[in-house]
Amino acid sequence: MRKRVLHTAVLVLAITTVSHAGVGTWRNFTSLKDVRDVTHRGTTVWAATSGGLFSWVQGTSTQRQFTNAEGLQSIDLTAVAADPVGDVWTGTSTGVIHILTPADGTWRYVLDIATTNQTNKSINRLAIYGDSVLICTEFGLSVFRRDASAFGDTFTKFGDLPTNVRIRVLDAALYDGKLWAAISDGQGKDRIAAANLSSPNLLPPESWSLETVGSPPATPKKLQVFNGRLYTGTSRGLFMKDGSTWVAVPTLESSNIVGLASSEGVLALCTDSRTAFTIDAQGTVTQLGTSFPYSPTSVTIADPGVVVLGVLTGGVLTYQGTWQSHVPSGPASNQFLSVAVDQASVLWAASGDANGSGFYRYNGTDWKSFSQDGSPLPTNNYYRISVGCNGSVWASAYGRGIVEVPSGSDRVDSQHVFGQNVGMVGVPGDNPFIVTSTVACDGHGNTWMSIVNPSNKNVLAVRRADGTWKLLPLIIGNAKISFLMDRPVDRCLAVDAFDNLWATVREGSYKGVVSLGNRGSIDSTAAFQITSANGLPSDEIQTIVVDNSNEIWIGTDRGIGIILDPSNPLRDGAIAQYRPLTGVVINTIAVDALNQKWVGTTEGAVLLSPDGTQVLAYYTVENTAGKLIDNDIKSIAFDPQSGIVYFGTVSGLASLTTASPAPKPSFDKLSVSPNPFIVPGTGQLLIDGLVENSTVKVLSIDGRLVREVKTPGGRIGFWDGKDLDGQDVSSGIYLIAAFSEDGSQVATGKVAVIRR
Repeated sequence: MRKRVLHTAVLVLAITTVSHAGVGTWRNFTSLKDVRDVTHRGTTVWAATSGGLFSWVQGTSTQRQFTNAEGLQSIDLTAVAADPVGDVWTGTSTGVIHILTPADGTWRYVLDIATTNQTNKSINRLAIYGDSVLICTEFGLSVFRRDASAFGDTFTKFGDLPTNVRIRVLDAALYDGKLWAAISDGQGKDRIAAANLSSPNLLPPESWSLETVGSPPATPKKLQVFNGRLYTGTSRGLFMKDGSTWVAVPTLESSNIVGLASSEGVLALCTDSRTAFTIDAQGTVTQLGTSFPYSPTSVTIADPGVVVLGVLTGGVLTYQGTWQSHVPSGPASNQFLSVAVDQASVLWAASGDANGSGFYRYNGTDWKSFSQDGSPLPTNNYYRISVGCNGSVWASAYGRGIVEVPSGSDRVDSQHVFGQNVGMVGVPGDNPFIVTSTVACDGHGNTWMSIVNPSNKNVLAVRRADGTWKLLPLIIGNAKISFLMDRPVDRCLAVDAFDNLWATVREGSYKGVVSLGNRGSIDSTAAFQITSANGLPSDEIQTIVVDNSNEIWIGTDRGIGIILDPSNPLRDGAIAQYRPLTGVVINTIAVDALNQKWVGTTEGAVLLSPDGTQVLAYYTVENTAGKLIDNDIKSIAFDPQSGIVYFGTVSGLASLTTASPAPKPSFDKLSVSPNPFIVPGTGQLLIDGLVENSTVKVLSIDGRLVREVKTPGGRIGFWDGKDLDGQDVSSGIYLIAAFSEDGSQVATGKVAVIRR
């Protein structure tokens, strides 16, 4: 109950802190390469993907991307269709239906299916016939009337199939006065169901007749009307309805058809053997080129008769003599297990510890992927990313060592791939299997990392500033520790302001946090231990970071512990007695330029005050309308130059522009926005260009003090448009004067206020 009250209070704060000039702006970054369904409107192709929606205008480079930040309520799209007036409909794995009007960018939502008590609400297909939208789901077939914006009937029982069996509807069509559905009961009784539209009630199961397709029966997956005939694409070829029977189309009998589409002059299909075909009105079957290197999921025929395929990992393919792939710029996958921002404000991310897609980089405009393809990388399973000494970036592999991308470089070369070649040893029985942690850099230019369970017990690896390497054990008492991390924790190493190395230990009775107390030396291997017995909330350590005040923040499975005095952490009072977010699983912690803590949990993201005693904001999928893509935050990175915070999840990357960019070292000029500033309004005046801990004074044009504002402490401050008495100011020109903390520096700006 206590937690619920806290979350409710924070929710209000999180919503009301949005302001102007980008502060409070969310963006989502997802992979749009895995296309589940494709449709078109004229020459514009629309693709539903696992990372959202995108459109592409044929013959141009014009692309538009839509994620939660642009209006989707879920990015896990499973179906797409365009209606006669040009609206684009998308269905999702959660049952949400989005309706986009591309001309003005407005959205409507149909949430009836998403809010049902069905266990599986995924939408398999949206088939639009005039004013009717046939919604095919994992539990039945629903009819939606566009003119009334309302549902008609939902059909879940068909013919003599058992009434206690859930029926999946894969596709539907209107043909010859009947409603047709391709259905599957999951028990091998896959059928075509048909019901006369002239019947007064189609809800009774007996209203539907059932037909098998092929002998032995095939699984019907797709339905299309072409040239006055009904066709079905099945697991064993293409069939055409001929009277009371289904007739196989020659040359396609053994094809497993995964996509089927029709136009006025041609029927197009694609198969799981990565081939595509067309059939003309005379029944001539033509293969389009050769096979392609992607797995197809869907097909459409865009104007002027261009066959377009939706495929996995390749976006959309078009055929005009040869197959060409069209993929919007984006990350290699939706997995962001680890994120980091380098000194040039470039974002880096790692994909996964199994079935990974390498690691990727975003420079604010374009994405670049680093994978085994055409490179010396020994694996694609890079699961941790970190910034090391001199701005270098390190990608840690789950099984093949670690790779460095030197500062300013845009490629990986073999000289910067490290593992056995520098003395690292892997797990017992498989020495090449080397799992490395994120890196930590000390003040002497030494780059530290750990190795999971090395057979020789040398769990620490150090790359000296001169480029030479040293491997060493970590000793607690008389024991050499094997596990500084035995699973993908966020950060297991940190270096404090005294150049002491801190590490998380996950081995048996030694679980907890240790410090070498080495002050930059790489010869000391003896460590002392801090555990729950000393005041930590738990010995299950998830992450460890050092904040701007040289306090050690330790995230556990039961909240946060703070070591206030890292020089003597075992003394009484060295560990804070309060425990932020008690009982909450802490996945990651990042420190912003104002020393505030961004905490990633399994329940969302929390912003804490610098000392951790106050919750300043709380963000979830629910209270951000899906702009925070996933509540299970795996990693957080903060860019002090822009004030942008990045949230890495296994469902994509979200970013939020905050009011916490690093302060200016000295005043240059102030920027105020919006200008003119309207009061009363929903936002505040944003004042940018401040030095640390500035005070802002608002003055009338004749120099009278109107309001004095204490800023958050960074580059940005705010004014709510009120005077010293809390009243909205009058219309006019106002001077903005900012003073440094000691009063030695001053900067000014000007704003026009319009009072409504």
